[in-house]
Amino acid sequence: MIEPLILRKDAAQAAALFARTTGGETVYRPLSEEEFYQTFIRSTDTVTKINVCEKEGDTVLGFASGCINAGKAVGYITMIVVDRAHRRDGLGTRLLAALETALHKAAPIQSYEITFFNPVNLTWIVPGTPGHDHPNAPGIDVASDGYLFFKNNGYLDTVYQNSFYQPLAGFAIKPKIQARIDGLREHDLAVGYYDKERHFGMEELFDDLGSELWKTEILGNIAREDGGDPVIIAHHNGKAVGFTGPIHVQESGRGYFAGIGIHSDYRAYGLGSVLFSVLCRSLKEIGASYMTLFTGETNPARYIYQSAGFKIVKTWADMEKKIK
Repeated sequence: MIEPLILRKDAAQAAALFARTTGGETVYRPLSEEEFYQTFIRSTDTVTKINVCEKEGDTVLGFASGCINAGKAVGYITMIVVDRAHRRDGLGTRLLAALETALHKAAPIQSYEITFFNPVNLTWIVPGTPGHDHPNAPGIDVASDGYLFFKNNGYLDTVYQNSFYQPLAGFAIKPKIQARIDGLREHDLAVGYYDKERHFGMEELFDDLGSELWKTEILGNIAREDGGDPVIIAHHNGKAVGFTGPIHVQESGRGYFAGIGIHSDYRAYGLGSVLFSVLCRSLKEIGASYMTLFTGETNPARYIYQSAGFKIVKTWADMEKKIK
């Protein structure tokens, strides 16, 4: 019988089930019982998490997890896991239907979605690497059984995301990019670390880029009393016209950066490729062992990443099911 997954003892079984069954081509980082509870079950002031499970006696056979983000008319589908011995008997479909119903009862939503906008992030391991991970899965792995499961349950593809990976041990700026860096001087342009004593125009840059998330993170970072993590900028006689960063090395060895953007008046100089290559070199210099990132299948930025040697290691689908 389908029932809410709310008891700690059920959460412990579900965490063990998650660890046993989320393998194969997409390997999610295992979670402790407490991590599982915080990730899938514990709600916050802005995110309501909803879970259902099916049990045989006291044994959890499968669970489905989703959430609702305050102010969004969307029910996010986070994960459906079924014990391997109980697959092919309709349990996954029953769990999905029960989760959809529970989400719809909890809030006035208009669609169910599998997307990188889901506030619940699951870390996954890059295949063929020594445990190198990425901090969120931006959809559902198109190579997984789950992809066809959702398509067969009325979910439609909305966009594809590609995950890129690059170990940094052998990274070096290519001669073509170095020539472009050297040529920037002819246009009074340069690339380097942001220095609040020498550079200006950051707010104007982010207003032009139109990303409040970037603006909040970058401006908040450089306003820190300790100066914040390094931010790499392209500047025109001191005026910021492009950025990437802030940069730091995560515990896994992954090189972190929030994004990369170029002012609309300065997109004819190849600054995107320059900033990205300088970013990779800088992360290598501060100790990062690898980088991962994702971008839309049709985003021209993919050519920048591929020209720097990055390879696509996963393709994900964002999916949606409208409520009739």
